[in-house]
Amino acid sequence: MTMQEPTAAPDRFIRLLDKSIQKQGLSLRDVARKVDVSIAYLSRLLRKQRGLPADKTITKFEQVLEIKSGRLFDAAQRHDPLAVRVFKNETARSLVNACEQLTDEEIDKVLKEAERLAKKYHPEEK
Repeated sequence: MTMQEPTAAPDRFIRLLDKSIQKQGLSLRDVARKVDVSIAYLSRLLRKQRGLPADKTITKFEQVLEIKSGRLFDAAQRHDPLAVRVFKNETARSLVNACEQLTDEEIDKVLKEAERLAKKYHPEEK
């Protein structure tokens, strides 16, 4: 019986994770402890010997390494829990579809307007 090698996490995910660890100036041991994974697992992940971690672990990496929420999920080519919730809402999905043809500048304008409306109708939330 042959053993199949695990599929490595995407390069973009590994690069962002590694760059963020270096930027924070943390050792692999520190990161592993704070994220609650073994140092061996983290080391193998960075050496492309492990696949993607569970969503909960990716979220912890983002928090510990101060990575903007969702960026590691994007690099993993996986939706973060917030995106999953949003896409289940048909109206939100329609909004995303409507933005598909917009330029980056136009999307920035839509985002600013959405943030303004969110603050207007939900001033107590961030």
